[in-house]
Amino acid sequence: MLKNIVGVDIGSSLIKLAQLSQFGSRIRLDKVAVVNNPIPRLGTASERVRRGALARAIKSSLKKSHIKAKNAVSSLAGSSLIIQYFKFPPLSEKDLESTVKLEAERIMSDRLAQMDTDFQVLPSYQEKKKEENVLFASVPRVIVGHRLEIFREAGLNPVAIDIDSMALANCFLRLKNITSRESVIVLNLGARLINLAILSKGSLHFLRDIALDLETPFDLKDKEVLEKIIEETRRSIHYYEARGRRNKVGKIFFTGGSAPAPGITDSFSKALGLAVEKWNPLKDIEYPSGLAENKGYLLAIAIGLGLREK
Repeated sequence: MLKNIVGVDIGSSLIKLAQLSQFGSRIRLDKVAVVNNPIPRLGTASERVRRGALARAIKSSLKKSHIKAKNAVSSLAGSSLIIQYFKFPPLSEKDLESTVKLEAERIMSDRLAQMDTDFQVLPSYQEKKKEENVLFASVPRVIVGHRLEIFREAGLNPVAIDIDSMALANCFLRLKNITSRESVIVLNLGARLINLAILSKGSLHFLRDIALDLETPFDLKDKEVLEKIIEETRRSIHYYEARGRRNKVGKIFFTGGSAPAPGITDSFSKALGLAVEKWNPLKDIEYPSGLAENKGYLLAIAIGLGLREK
């Protein structure tokens, strides 16, 4: 069924589309497109003009790349997205749903009525489960509505709106083999935003986005910018490990358009005392012979969206 879905990652700089197929355990990237985002981040165009420009860019990319899939999965990130972590005593599925809703109402008050929400139960390492760890995500309903309109105008049927960091985690967990004894951190280094996921074999533990509120795209050659990103990564690791996780983070994987930048692996490794590796998803997947392998660093989120099964 993968071939009926196109993953669409709308980044601040680039739009990436990926259509995949699967035969047994073999996953193949069949069609791909990478085009410039036509809307400047600080542009003055109205929301309607922005949506129209994005829809036309996506529609043109679908045609040029011969992507036939009509069902689209996309994702959101950034300051509009709110991620919370809840802890509850063990509950039935029905009771958990109502308890999450009550906790969200307590925290978000009147804002909750204007939000689309979802949650996921995170794995527990306790031999006898004493609590539920829950990841709760919410985004303004109007932003979801705008994204849905873009896809419909582009001639696509939007079947799901995900979270960038969740799609990143899905891509890594599906394609990369890690041992059950380690937790790893995956960083998708975008032009203006960094998606972060902490994972272990088959399990997601922690998600967040890192934004530095800069007027220009990240320049990882800027020592101050790099140090801020390293510090935010360190804070994320400390938060995760302080929640009593069995496995400490043992390795960092970089992907995203800025991942090939020279020197960043050494800087992170020295500052955090961890092994660091650049991760190109195309190394773990079959892909068209005409596709330049270095483009793989751009595609982790689009591939993760294209691999979504429900």
